[in-house]
Amino acid sequence: MRGSRRINEERTTLKISVVEGSSSEIGFEPVGTSFVVEGGDWLTLELPVSVVADVEIVAWPNGLAVWVPFHGDYLVRDSSGNELDRL
Repeated sequence: MRGSRRINEERTTLKISVVEGSSSEIGFEPVGTSFVVEGGDWLTLELPVSVVADVEIVAWPNGLAVWVPFHGDYLVRDSSGNELDRL
């Protein structure tokens, strides 16, 4: 079920940073949600440890595409820890 967590499932957080003095669009696929992040700032992606090896990050000019296994339990936060989206 989307957004549900299995009890006692171990989780981790990936930090996705943008170089100071630039901005980048960070998109999460296959969901298709994206955020513009200014230089020196970052997003975090909280996810189950069991799927980390299946995450693919693709760089393109002025952005990143972060591919996660579809139908998962992922949480995107800004650098202040505010929840931006649940994928």
